[in-house]
Amino acid sequence: MPKITTQQLRKRTQASAATAAIKPQTIGAPYVKHGSKPATKGGSADGSRHFGPMFNKDLGQHILINPLVSQGIVDKAHLKQTDTVLEVGPGTGNLTIKILEQAKKVIACEADVRLAAELTKRVQGGPFQHKLEILHGDVMKRDLPFFDVCISNTPYQISSPLTFKLIFHRPIF
Repeated sequence: MPKITTQQLRKRTQASAATAAIKPQTIGAPYVKHGSKPATKGGSADGSRHFGPMFNKDLGQHILINPLVSQGIVDKAHLKQTDTVLEVGPGTGNLTIKILEQAKKVIACEADVRLAAELTKRVQGGPFQHKLEILHGDVMKRDLPFFDVCISNTPYQISSPLTFKLIFHRPIF
């Protein structure tokens, strides 16, 4: 089998991309010919379309979208109707909604103001509005409130520090 260098591979990739009639796109985006602007509002110049807020990977933001995974996390927590749940990094609220269905109260700590607003908008006017409290800011720089259970789709960058913070947490009654 002939060997190929990284530089040769790059040249071949660029050449094949230049000859392609249609550029790869984000799921759900309309097909846009290479070099043209997207036909829909909210599209970007590369032809991809983003739904909702842009995520900041520097903050470790990743969104849990699979409802079976969300339900599995909540089921494994064995929540009771009397539990107050601390959720770190609720994002757009896919896991939060599942928790709200089973817990007495959810205290969600979100560092990104945009995502906190998205979560507020999602529960506003619904049956869970009174059960949700959102704390804005970095959970690592604040005192934790009283809670019974912590459920989190933890941002990667804070997984170890958060674990130690939870271990040494002394609840204030």
